[in-house]
Amino acid sequence: MKFGLLLAGFLAAATPALSQNVGILIGNEDYVALPDVRRGDRMVNGATALSNAGVEMITRRDANLDEMLFLLSEFGQMATEAEVLIIGLSGRFVHTSNETYFLPTDAEAGPLAMLASRSLPLSTVFAWLESRPQKALLMLSTDGARNEYSPFIRSGIGELDIPAGVTVLFGGSTRSFQRFMIRGLAQPGRPYLGEARKQKLQALGYVSDTHILLGAPSTPPPLTAEERRNDILSWRSASRENSVEAYEAYIEDNPRGEFIRMAENRIQALNDTPEARAERAEQSLDLSRDARRAIQRDLSLLGYNTRGIDGIFGRGTRGAVRAWQTDQGLQATGFLSREEIEELDAQAEVRAAELEAEAERRRQELLAADIDYWDRTGSSGSEDGLREYLNRFPDGEFAEVARTRLDNIERQKRNRASASDRRLWEQVTRYDTIPAYEEYLRRARNGAFREEALLRIEELEGERENSAELQAAMQGEQALSLSPRTRQIVEARLNGLDLKPGPVDGVFDDDTRRAIRRYQASRNMDETGYLSEAVVVQLLADTVRQIFR
Repeated sequence: MKFGLLLAGFLAAATPALSQNVGILIGNEDYVALPDVRRGDRMVNGATALSNAGVEMITRRDANLDEMLFLLSEFGQMATEAEVLIIGLSGRFVHTSNETYFLPTDAEAGPLAMLASRSLPLSTVFAWLESRPQKALLMLSTDGARNEYSPFIRSGIGELDIPAGVTVLFGGSTRSFQRFMIRGLAQPGRPYLGEARKQKLQALGYVSDTHILLGAPSTPPPLTAEERRNDILSWRSASRENSVEAYEAYIEDNPRGEFIRMAENRIQALNDTPEARAERAEQSLDLSRDARRAIQRDLSLLGYNTRGIDGIFGRGTRGAVRAWQTDQGLQATGFLSREEIEELDAQAEVRAAELEAEAERRRQELLAADIDYWDRTGSSGSEDGLREYLNRFPDGEFAEVARTRLDNIERQKRNRASASDRRLWEQVTRYDTIPAYEEYLRRARNGAFREEALLRIEELEGERENSAELQAAMQGEQALSLSPRTRQIVEARLNGLDLKPGPVDGVFDDDTRRAIRRYQASRNMDETGYLSEAVVVQLLADTVRQIFR
């Protein structure tokens, strides 16, 4: 095994007088065949602070297997003369029943037998670290993703067999580790575990609140005039931006800066705002993507536009949360507590029931008006009455009956019409344009199909006037990227509401469009016949989690 040979070479080396501190940071974010680790390379950002604290640093972002071998070989050679050993690994890990492996960026899912030769076993790392008891630190960072690799291999960091005297920190984001290295570990002469806990890092192995890893440095020389000038300019830039990131960058870039204490105080103040406290509280809930979708659905049901139901809390969702909090008389932070989420969900359930009741009342009112108008117009079976009914209720309860009767009337007209009139009408209907029907009216002043031509001209003019709106509605539905299964769920729901969408087959035909328009009419929405997020949220309030995946 490659890493076994690497370890053997290290252990066989002589160990002269210890004189330096050595560290290696590897941050892997961009994986070739495996899911990426968001900001996985941020671990490397702590290298500057450690270097300024007297640690000889080796770093690499996105290291493949060969690069990891080279870097660790270099680290092993330097470690033989080191007093303190610091290793930080960020990226994707897998584990078996008795070993944990750090994966290079070119790792692939494969059999267990090949794993050790294609990754870094942590037992190799511990073999290096156990040679420096109470002077060895291992930092491990990964995300919470769970991925399928192969039988007997699980994702994440498993149980660790930590040698005596070795400290292991894990459980935090790369940003947490970056802050820990800058504010805690890179402060020689100070215990560092307090800062680790402040950054929500977990400690295993050798743990002591008084433990000092890096000894107090000698008195540094004063800043030169050029260094002081650069320090002042850097501080002014950070002050103008006035953000946690800007002050952290100042501390990292100016470890001997004259404004470090002020930067730390301002970081603390910025992190102590109501918004920052609310953000930390929401983060502690560790909301899943489905839970975030449910929150967006609830906000949408209550009339707050989240600009999407995708489980991602961007500006749209944060703005909707702030608007809801303002209306509730709450502090409008844009972040939610558990109690607020529960209240939001309860309000959404009430609103969903209200919308259903409102829709049923409106449906009954429309149905009563529909039946009344049918009785006064189309029920007689006259052509004028049928057309008058369809003009008022094109998707009405008796629309199919009216169209069938009109088809029969038109068929009878064709049979009675002259041969030349029939030929002209058939030609016109093939074109099906306003100029074609106008030409028919001009040439057949006593034609049998004049009423049909006038009605079709009116319909086409209406379609032309609404074409932009319908086009936008069609594009809006396409943007939802509904799967065939989702379309079937929509049709089943429309069928359950007795809106006659046709076969539940996932194909949106004329019957489905008519059913959607009927649904929109009952909800007092624009009757486009196309789905939007607002329609879907109301139509499938109980199953919307299945849709936006």
